[in-house]
Amino acid sequence: MIKAVVQPLVRPSDRSVVGYESLARMTLDPIHPPDWWLEQAEQVGMRHQLELGCLEAAAALGPPPEGRTLFVNISPSMLFEPRAFSLLDGLGYRVVVELTEQQELEDAPEVRARLATWMAHGLRFALDDVGAGRDRLQGLLEIGPDFLKLDRTLIAGIDADRNRQALARSFVAFAHEVGCSIIAEGVETIGQLDAVRAVGIDLVQGYVYAKPGAPWPGITSDLRPALSVFADIHDAIDRNVESDLARSLARTASIPAACAAVVEHLFATRSVMPSLYLERDGELRCFAQRGLWQVLDGFSESFGITGRTWKSGVPVLVADVSLDPDYVEAIPGIVAEACVPIMIDGRSAGALNVESVIPLPNDIIELLEGCARLLALRLHELDVEHLDLPWQRARSASIAITGLACGPDLAEQTLLEVCAAARMDSGALLFEPSATGEIVAVGPLARFLTAMSSEEREAVADLVRGVRSCYTPGETFGRGSVSTDSLRDGGARAIVVLPLLASRRRVGTLVLAHSRPLHLDSCDVEPLEMLADYVAALLSPGVT
Repeated sequence: MIKAVVQPLVRPSDRSVVGYESLARMTLDPIHPPDWWLEQAEQVGMRHQLELGCLEAAAALGPPPEGRTLFVNISPSMLFEPRAFSLLDGLGYRVVVELTEQQELEDAPEVRARLATWMAHGLRFALDDVGAGRDRLQGLLEIGPDFLKLDRTLIAGIDADRNRQALARSFVAFAHEVGCSIIAEGVETIGQLDAVRAVGIDLVQGYVYAKPGAPWPGITSDLRPALSVFADIHDAIDRNVESDLARSLARTASIPAACAAVVEHLFATRSVMPSLYLERDGELRCFAQRGLWQVLDGFSESFGITGRTWKSGVPVLVADVSLDPDYVEAIPGIVAEACVPIMIDGRSAGALNVESVIPLPNDIIELLEGCARLLALRLHELDVEHLDLPWQRARSASIAITGLACGPDLAEQTLLEVCAAARMDSGALLFEPSATGEIVAVGPLARFLTAMSSEEREAVADLVRGVRSCYTPGETFGRGSVSTDSLRDGGARAIVVLPLLASRRRVGTLVLAHSRPLHLDSCDVEPLEMLADYVAALLSPGVT
């Protein structure tokens, strides 16, 4: 009677399938779409049973292969159904619950409270039909979703409608600020695909890539068969669109904004994952990135291909990262990397880097150098922006920690103060040796932090050997590290990993996690690095 088909969600930057949406199909005559059957069921008081049947069909598919995500549609009223929770919980933490009928979220506090209970168990949420009407927008503020699915009415005709493009950009800007991802559904034509890529949408779903089918379909293989995945890069060079970047940079009023403009410009080619680093106090700090789920930050000139480029002032193109001894794996699946220095007044002041899961063309260096030149001109004009609010929170935390009394709960109380400074709800201290030492954890994600295996704990500690921090910048579907997969699967939407160094001796690792989406950048994390040093000095006598 009810069967489930799935449609891929595709990341346009590398055309990789990152998840599937489960869609119900009714096998009874007459053939009608699911919405028709749901309306009929509601009229006879059986909508609840029909929704549960659709959910059972989706759960019967099992988890998607290769760690991909499964999106499942439910109405908010199903949050109160124990069988619904049991079915989804059985699929693991790769499930995204796609909420329809968002008006219920806004009108019923008990619905929102139930939603929080599901989120506490690690389930992620998407809001459907965003942009369909004014009533849909309140849901963005009520639950802090991981994904926003733009309504089909916004995508239809977007390639020929500047108003639709402007509205889509506003949702993209909102999503990136709060740390969630944007999905465009109902993309049916090449023109629509080009338009949603141009406004910065993260994921695409629609006939342009694949129709719904039996598990687990790939994308249409003959889509643009003669088109190189780097056609946009070549077009950018041929058409000299550096003038577009120059106009964007001229509108920026701060160094972080200028760096973000360059990264967004490169990400618009949709084939690379760019990151931009500037020198601060003798270390490279990440000022902007796109496409990465976590960032290594605060490293020296001897660290990785980026550090080498900064030190030498010479561009680097690595066609096969497995053959380069300086390559540092921060995310899985990278094939090639390119990096150019950012030269200001004849001095190497930073580096512009791109990574790719497919080979890079030789002329990628030409494009990067053009972007770096324009950025250098703008940086020369700008004064450094002083963003001291994170430093104020770190200062307040250090003062509070100083007033804590010594005792068996000192580590826990210290950790709570650090979490407050970081605006994150959970944290853990992993004392050395990292694989077997004591763990102190607080917050709603504490059970996942303490449940890490010895191998996972060692891998997390290894993330920050040689760097000052590793953190998630807010890319819900960015490529992360296996070191933090268990935390992501357990419900962590944002993570910061910091080494605990006392007198240059490693005494442990500080892991901060948040159960809601959260945008982080170097300005947020750098004060936490200082606070971690202070915590290490305070607690190290108890672990020697």
